[in-house]
Amino acid sequence: MTLLIVFSAALAAAVRLYIWKRFWQAEGRKLQQSGYLPPAPSPIARLVFHLSNRLIVFLAVGPVKVIGRKNLRGYRGRLVVVPNHTQPPDWALVNQGVDYERYTASTGELAGVRGFLSAWSGCFGVNSKQPGGGQAVVDASVNVLASKSNASLLLFPQGKLVADNVLRPDDFHTGAVRIMKAAAEKIGAEPLAALPVAIHYKQDATGATWFHRLMRKLGLKWFRNLFGTRNYGAVVVVGKPIPVQQLPEDPHQATELLRTKIAELLAVAQSQQ
Repeated sequence: MTLLIVFSAALAAAVRLYIWKRFWQAEGRKLQQSGYLPPAPSPIARLVFHLSNRLIVFLAVGPVKVIGRKNLRGYRGRLVVVPNHTQPPDWALVNQGVDYERYTASTGELAGVRGFLSAWSGCFGVNSKQPGGGQAVVDASVNVLASKSNASLLLFPQGKLVADNVLRPDDFHTGAVRIMKAAAEKIGAEPLAALPVAIHYKQDATGATWFHRLMRKLGLKWFRNLFGTRNYGAVVVVGKPIPVQQLPEDPHQATELLRTKIAELLAVAQSQQ
């Protein structure tokens, strides 16, 4: 009898896992549609996402110094996290200092297994070249921010990787500001703010840690070059939330304000060499 109960429980668990996998595989394929919003991630999905980000950073980036976490103390409201974008693991680095619930990525990066895992962990795709793709992302982002009072969304206002980490005005798009303005119209006077974040990677080999040296001795140094650039740590600086009401009405001026704030934080990050 006991054996039958154990077998039945194992079978039920296997069936449930199979259904879960098929569901999220289907959701992952839908991410090829710009702005498609999968179900909100569960607490378990968010925990796994956070822990996997820590592992990615440990293996492929190195030690991370986070400055400015205290700037979020006392803030209660919705957040649009807006960091600079210089290397592929930026989303994982930001997560070391800010716990966001949803994030965006190019639809071209969300195929196969990555699409499945991204849908499960709260991502949705962006492809402005699809008909109506840009507006679909704005609508999806507004829905995320309006869904609950502590919603959080990660957006890269540059919209692309900038390898030299120079914050050029022409590289910054107005999408994040347009999303915030539209969300503010929907939620009224409820708190909503932009959170500027700066990322700086250390690429001086003199900063190699014991872990770097051990991996080199074990022939596992390819981990250090997992994303195409070898890093020896990074600095993340979290700024102060900027309420949407403090942003200029003109989207271009508001975007320039965000760029300026990120540049100030980046200067702090770069001074930590």
